[in-house]
Amino acid sequence: MEKIEIQNTNNNGFEKVDQLNRRSDEARKKNSKLALELSKEAINTARVLGYSKGLAKAYLNAGIACRLSSNFEAALEYNQEALNIYKNTGDKKGESRTLNSIANVYLSLSNHTKAIEFYDECIYVLHSIGDITFEASVLSNRGLAYQEYGNLKASLNNYLESLSVCKSIDIPIHHPLLNNLGIVYLEIENYHESLKYFNQALKIADSENNVIDESYTLANIGRTYIYMEDYSNAVTYLSEALILMRKFGDRKAESQVFSNLGKAYMKLKVYPEAIKYFNRALKYYEAIGDRSSVSHTLCELGELYFELNDYNSSKKYFTEGLGISHEINDIVNKVRTNTGLARLYVRFQDMDAAYDYLAKAEVLAETRKSYKELSKIFKIYSDSYMAIGKSDEANAYLEKHYECLKKLINLEEENQIKAIMMGHMPSNRNSVLYSKYLNGAEKKVPVS
Repeated sequence: MEKIEIQNTNNNGFEKVDQLNRRSDEARKKNSKLALELSKEAINTARVLGYSKGLAKAYLNAGIACRLSSNFEAALEYNQEALNIYKNTGDKKGESRTLNSIANVYLSLSNHTKAIEFYDECIYVLHSIGDITFEASVLSNRGLAYQEYGNLKASLNNYLESLSVCKSIDIPIHHPLLNNLGIVYLEIENYHESLKYFNQALKIADSENNVIDESYTLANIGRTYIYMEDYSNAVTYLSEALILMRKFGDRKAESQVFSNLGKAYMKLKVYPEAIKYFNRALKYYEAIGDRSSVSHTLCELGELYFELNDYNSSKKYFTEGLGISHEINDIVNKVRTNTGLARLYVRFQDMDAAYDYLAKAEVLAETRKSYKELSKIFKIYSDSYMAIGKSDEANAYLEKHYECLKKLINLEEENQIKAIMMGHMPSNRNSVLYSKYLNGAEKKVPVS
């Protein structure tokens, strides 16, 4: 009799842990702080009961909640605890979710190579258990990592795979994939398509009452308006995103909005506001330990002071950003800062130094097949040669510039993204199927 009572007590305790984990899952859509509190309670209870499955899930939830509040060190610690338990108990499904979560942390820290490494490992585990539904989400996440790394071709290949999986098993297109496709179209300067995907993602976030996803998508729309040179709309959307983000404490997301507000105000030539927002972004990035984004923001400040003709300050920020990018082997920001310094030395008419920086940037961009970066590099070459009267060289590089732009435009056709989308999404947006699609799509960028 006593044994039965103990067993019943344990079962009740296990159910309490499971319930706390479910509540944490739900809470993170709106309140990462509450999600973490629930996870910690689940961890304490599961430890006392010796409930391994519930403990691993609680650690995983805590890791996700910490990432959402930009506490990346704690996020990695919680995820590692979860991964150890899942591996020891042979729970491949839990292991895959945790590997994806770890990859998401590294993506948030702009450590793209590390993120891709963990996404690769996650996909390998998913193949071993045949979980192609979650694989669609991870492929989308890996696509985002490649996109941020500057390799749009690899990025689109991953999105195509994700779309193909969704189509093959007849599931709705994942919400993050819509956002990620919007970002790619933004990169290839097809702003109409970009806004179309972002607005679809926004409808999903609104229908699910998912405040976190809504804020991210509003920020993406604001960023698109910067590219479209509609800076007033950009400030409106970015400010709205910032209001929502402050409710759940995602410092990384807030920092990105500060940076984009800095860009918008710089384009509006409201330089004091631009400097204020860039410095605020810099402070937040330093606080959360995202050194890659620190380097990027220093590069932005270098460009701002270049616009102000304050070349000493411009050189200072570019050089500092380049130093950090070398310390952490950040290829993306090495290209940005080398390109910025090249423009600066062209202005000084020190062509030898300018071409040295451009050559370094070109090699790094070429290794990642980053046609957007290469197009900018070739345009600087062309303008500099034209400025010193070497028209043949200028025209040769201008042709290379246009070749890169053409490759960007052709990426979509090569990867058949639009064809897959047309086959997967109904053209009649008032149809029952479309309503089902809006209400059924999944979570955020990246998927947790």
